[in-house]
Amino acid sequence: MRVLVTGAAGFLGRHVANHLLTQGHAVTGFDLARGGHPDIRWIQGDLGDFGSVDAAVVGHDVICHIGAVGDVYLAAEQPELAARANVVGCAHIGRAGASHRARVVYASTWEVYGSPRYEPIDEDHPCDPDHPYSITKLAGERMLIAADRLHDVPVLALRLGTSYGSGLRPNSVFRIFIDKARRGDPITIQGDGAQGRQFTHASDIARAFVLACTSDLRRRTLNIVAPVTISIKELAEAVVARYPTELSFGSPRPGDVAPALVSAERAAHELGWRAEMDFESGFSELMDAH
Repeated sequence: MRVLVTGAAGFLGRHVANHLLTQGHAVTGFDLARGGHPDIRWIQGDLGDFGSVDAAVVGHDVICHIGAVGDVYLAAEQPELAARANVVGCAHIGRAGASHRARVVYASTWEVYGSPRYEPIDEDHPCDPDHPYSITKLAGERMLIAADRLHDVPVLALRLGTSYGSGLRPNSVFRIFIDKARRGDPITIQGDGAQGRQFTHASDIARAFVLACTSDLRRRTLNIVAPVTISIKELAEAVVARYPTELSFGSPRPGDVAPALVSAERAAHELGWRAEMDFESGFSELMDAH
């Protein structure tokens, strides 16, 4: 299978591309930056430029569309940039997929649901995002589902849990806590730290993408989240247990997503996917890697 991975030079894109390679698939990376994996063919291009996207899709069976403005703080500061990459980019992927008969697997996010109206949140829960990042991710998802309906592009959207693993961005909460503790700097938790996340290891997410690439499911959304919720306070305490430093609490960060319990049961039944990496093992691996 020939797979185009957009955002392949980024954290999650690298994990997905590498996992596809280990499964014997031919992988092309598409990104503004150029990655360094010798077994991946690289195309530098901009999701906002349809000509670049269309040319990259030629000859591929599947597009793993991961490229996006994924930094929530950047999306808040420059919503027009997030809209160009996350919405216009999806429109271009859908159009190119239709032209070249390529299946699309889209990296959406659990954050599209907004504040929970009931828990656990399943895929039938209403979507009511209120942040430029999650708003644009939902808009991109709907652009692609529309391409499926209107132009017969097989689309499957994966609503991903908060991902972690080796190669995380420096401004991720994991890296912030770990880097500060290693330097002996104090760690400040924004709020009371009770807010929880279903941290999902990048290897589990990559496995979900491979399953989705070879699945016949289409015009669907699936939650891809680990079952265990870890609070920010528990995360900070785990870091401090390894690298002792002062732990304090500050004001809540404006725009932080409300915690929610999300169900991945539909992915288990329809895609055959369940998270396999327990948090303790994944966290230990991350601590050893950074």
